[in-house]
Amino acid sequence: MKKRILFICLFLVSLFGIDFLVFKKLQFALPNESPWNTNHFFNFLYEYERIRHLPKTKKRIIVVGSSVAYYSIDANKLKQRLLTDFNLDVDVFYLAYAGNSPLYVYLLLNWLDPLEPDLVVYPINFIDYRLHRTYVIFPEGKNGSVDESVVVKDALTFGEAPQSLWVFPWETLLEVGSSMDWETWSRYVISSGFSFYRYKDIYQQNLQNLVQHRFGRNTSYHAYAGVLIPEGISGLGWTGQQFSFYPTEKIKNKGFWVEVTPFLLAGKPCRMKISDGITTQEVLLSKEGWVHLYLDPKFFQTRKWITAKLERVWFANEATGAYLDYHFDPMGVRLEQTFGLEKAKSGIQYEREPRTEDFRYIGMTDEVYRKYFYYRLLEGLEKRPGIGYLVALKLAKERIREESFRPYFHFRYLKKIAEHFRERNLPFLLINNPENPISLEWYEDSRWYKDHLAYLQSLEGGSVHYWDIHRSLPMQGFSDFHHFTYVGMEQMNPIYAKRIGNLFPK
Repeated sequence: MKKRILFICLFLVSLFGIDFLVFKKLQFALPNESPWNTNHFFNFLYEYERIRHLPKTKKRIIVVGSSVAYYSIDANKLKQRLLTDFNLDVDVFYLAYAGNSPLYVYLLLNWLDPLEPDLVVYPINFIDYRLHRTYVIFPEGKNGSVDESVVVKDALTFGEAPQSLWVFPWETLLEVGSSMDWETWSRYVISSGFSFYRYKDIYQQNLQNLVQHRFGRNTSYHAYAGVLIPEGISGLGWTGQQFSFYPTEKIKNKGFWVEVTPFLLAGKPCRMKISDGITTQEVLLSKEGWVHLYLDPKFFQTRKWITAKLERVWFANEATGAYLDYHFDPMGVRLEQTFGLEKAKSGIQYEREPRTEDFRYIGMTDEVYRKYFYYRLLEGLEKRPGIGYLVALKLAKERIREESFRPYFHFRYLKKIAEHFRERNLPFLLINNPENPISLEWYEDSRWYKDHLAYLQSLEGGSVHYWDIHRSLPMQGFSDFHHFTYVGMEQMNPIYAKRIGNLFPK
């Protein structure tokens, strides 16, 4: 009996020891080669561990929230502006991920203590309150009268909030465990106790990236992470009619891959002229799919910038299947994810680079932009189910304008967040972030919107600051209802810097 007990004890110690060493420590010691929007929760956890192990040498600003926060504030640009305009030498960090809501920002708060922030900034928008879910679950329901427990249960579903099981299982269990059924509760208990279960769906992505970047073709990915292309490149790696790059040793030894669509070929081969001004090479693209290309060895003797130019382009709004998209950008070929690099980038989980879609609205009139907005974001749901959440958001804003404001669920957690910082006398800035003027029109003049602003204002006091800037950016600065383009982010950077800089004592 004693041997059996000893064996069980050794087994449990080994299980917890290996679990802690491999999944809690070792996986975060590996380089992270996942861009922002490819592995959200691993990136969040990886960044948290990175910040936690950095010695604090200057004041710290931590930006929390969802993709609204990430697409609004550039950490490095804000840091530079604060230094230039306010002589404030600070560190700026993100702890944000797509789909984050006030409940999970609240569950994050105790995580912040070891990071020793001097200011926490929380930009927020309508999407973060998840109010559209009420109308999805109950097509005839209202946010003013829906049973809150039903909305809480929906918010805990894996499809709506995987972070509750992956990132905050124990905190979620303590906060809303009473709203869970037995099966859900038991999953959260296991996830709280064992990291291999908690991280089983996210750690593999980084390992796959590491293997692919070193030994694979890098042709299966969700976000381009290669060199910047002077002529511009899309978030998915699509070039325009031409693209320029520097000939590296990796390209010399292994060549590079490009994806050719049937819409570029249009039934006949497409010529691509490659030149550095001295050497010229012509490639005939004749088959669709990923094509492996090698450059003429002469390019590596001169080592000058090379430009590749296609004889024609194709348009995604005229395509079908996976290539269909509702925009008018001229498309060329798709480059492999790590194109032009000797080795893949790491530590880019919160670095944003400009993409061609960030510049498509420059110079557009409001009338032209408005037509493009409705076409690109709201038409063709039957062909593009991915825009379903935007359609649901539009419906929610149109319906909620007829309702009275009710500060339930996520609004209650906003209040708890404010109280947390007030009690600790830690500066906190809550921002009602800019929204696209077009989507604002659907509900801005309603009693609901005005009362919602008054509620947010009521949270101010002590170390808690509130800032309403919901009309501070023209429509051309938005890629959708609430996300800024790179150009919009650059426009807003000095505005954020001025408000944040004034929160620090002179």
